[in-house]
Amino acid sequence: MRVPRRLGPGRPRGPLPDIQHPLTRQIRDLIDQAHLGNLREAALHTGLPYATLRDLYAGHTASPGLRTLQVIAQAYALPLEWFTGEETVPPRLEIAGELPPDPEYGRGRRGRRLRIPLAAWPLAHCFLQLERELSAQPPHRSRPIFGAVSDADECRQLLTAFLFGHLLEAQSEGLLLVLGAEPPFPGAAARPTAEQERDWVAVLRDLGRFWERTLSASLLR
Repeated sequence: MRVPRRLGPGRPRGPLPDIQHPLTRQIRDLIDQAHLGNLREAALHTGLPYATLRDLYAGHTASPGLRTLQVIAQAYALPLEWFTGEETVPPRLEIAGELPPDPEYGRGRRGRRLRIPLAAWPLAHCFLQLERELSAQPPHRSRPIFGAVSDADECRQLLTAFLFGHLLEAQSEGLLLVLGAEPPFPGAAARPTAEQERDWVAVLRDLGRFWERTLSASLLR
């Protein structure tokens, strides 16, 4: 899914050179999708120097070290193989959230997929940061959201349900169409239109901003 190319601040000055290397295109697409071209925001999220991302984005560097690629892949929950050229099929630039199993759908499945596009960056950022911060804490009943749960899949279900709780409640009242969830909710089209996708990204960005304002600094860094 693509969104309008609205490039934010922190972008290299002057015209960008034509893309000559696949890795340049991958890095540029990733930063444009998640950060609207804002390299300073990308640097803050990944922990990489701004100059490193600027050179990758502009195509001045097409052969970064493996460690740099590992940091980028881990920061956005993307396969390292996509950046190293070992995997040619591009992944969807999104986070695969999970909802608890639905007893009336897919019996035996561990969870139900709910996608979070990286284009909805404020929410995607909350998800990635919370998952990292909470997973680093030992399981205990006092741990926020995850509590004493140690299974990674269960933790992801708890986090998805926590962040999407307001939208899912609205959906149950028929007030909102939640896209990309399994099973498809009543009234959901098999293939959402481009306008529905854009509206959904806007909703998720607003939800992410809500959580950024709401969550304490001790949880979201």
